[in-house]
Amino acid sequence: MSLYSKATMAAKVIAVAVAVGLDVLAVSVGVGVARLAWDASLRVGVAFATSEILMQIVGYAIGISAVRTIGDVAAYGGFALLAVVGFLMFWGSIHDDVEKKFDATRGAGLLLTSLSISLDSLGVGFALPGVPIPFIPLLITLSISTTAFTLIGLEFGARLGQRYEKGAERLAGIILMALAILFTVEHALV
Repeated sequence: MSLYSKATMAAKVIAVAVAVGLDVLAVSVGVGVARLAWDASLRVGVAFATSEILMQIVGYAIGISAVRTIGDVAAYGGFALLAVVGFLMFWGSIHDDVEKKFDATRGAGLLLTSLSISLDSLGVGFALPGVPIPFIPLLITLSISTTAFTLIGLEFGARLGQRYEKGAERLAGIILMALAILFTVEHALV
């Protein structure tokens, strides 16, 4: 393999990792507005990266014989879940009952949030068998970039939350719902 071919392949791997990571970055900013502790940020980063990787693997496995429509259904499912996460965060912020607040950093809340951002990766995984990209290097790059994008997004969101303490959780919910709408429109137009 020539140096040009290797560079082209590396560029493709990085482009896919960045494209997948930008969704994670946007969602992480919304979650980070709540100003998470370091352990919660790390937990979210690992969960987001793990869900992205698992969905890529599942998508790749299914993509060998799947049709494009399944990828679209998975992407829209992810956008709907993201809207639900945003709504639950917003709803929890206007009710004082701490027990019923939505927590996107642990348990079912973390699982739901991770799933919402990774279902579009299922669609990406479907397409990968038809694209000449080395799968293992892509997975390694995705895990690094997703974790980095998550931590950057959480930190940026925390700075926003620190500046606008009152209503930060409401803002996070609104951001996530707006992202779900934006991602849906963007996906429909592509």
